[in-house]
Amino acid sequence: MKASNWTRFLVFVAGLNYLLSGLALLAAPMWFFKNIGSFGMFNRHYLGDLGAFLLPMGIGLLIAARKPHQHYMLIAVVATGNIIHAINHIYDAVLGQEGLSHWLSDTIPLIFFAIIFMLVFWERRQQSLAVESSV
Repeated sequence: MKASNWTRFLVFVAGLNYLLSGLALLAAPMWFFKNIGSFGMFNRHYLGDLGAFLLPMGIGLLIAARKPHQHYMLIAVVATGNIIHAINHIYDAVLGQEGLSHWLSDTIPLIFFAIIFMLVFWERRQQSLAVESSV
């Protein structure tokens, strides 16, 4: 079964996002800290660790974007990571009693992305099961 164009596009964009984030975290951690993720104090090692995980995840998603139904377990792992990431931001927003602007610019987009990725996983899983049962 062929993946829909929106699924391939979403997996590709997510892969590109993780790839570029991973590269930035590894190659320019101070720039990343100042411009994207200025949480707490700067720690080059932890930012590098994050980049070391995001970079291969991005590469994997870029590969998976061609045939997402064959890589639905990778998509499931990434979807789970997005859900945990969103929960972490919800926790920080509630704990920090953040205002509406923080929720709209930070937390809600992560929740939305996590939900979309879970829907992609579910669609890919269903297609993979359909392919397996027809064999």
